[in-house]
Amino acid sequence: MTEITSTLNDFLVTTKSSAALIINGKGKLITSLHIDYADSVAAMSAAILSMSEKFLIDLDKGALKQLFLKTSEGVVIGNKISGTNFILAFSKDGSNLGLLMRSTDEVATELSKNSLLK
Repeated sequence: MTEITSTLNDFLVTTKSSAALIINGKGKLITSLHIDYADSVAAMSAAILSMSEKFLIDLDKGALKQLFLKTSEGVVIGNKISGTNFILAFSKDGSNLGLLMRSTDEVATELSKNSLLK
C-alpha cells in the first residue's frame, strides 16, 4: 500500500492537484490523500462511475475510461486503473486540463501494474 500512496503523492505534487483517491467498483476506498470524508466520497464516486459506465454501454459508445467534471471550484478527473478500480483527482486549477487528463491517465497505467490494483 505504501507504493500506491507514494505514487499518488508524487502525482499530486507533479500535477498540483489538491486531493486524490483510489476506489474499487463497489465504492470501497482503497486509499486517499488530502480529502475529508473519503469513505463517503468513494461511495458517491462509485455511483457516478457506475451510472456513467451503464450509460455508455446502453448507448453503445464503448467502456468508460476517463470522466471529467467541472465545478465552480475546480475540476475532478476520474480514470480507470484496471478492472473496476478508479483514481479520482481533484484540482482547483482547470487551466491545465489537457495535461491533468493525460497525467491522470499515465498514473492510472502506472498504478495498474501494482498487484493490489490489477
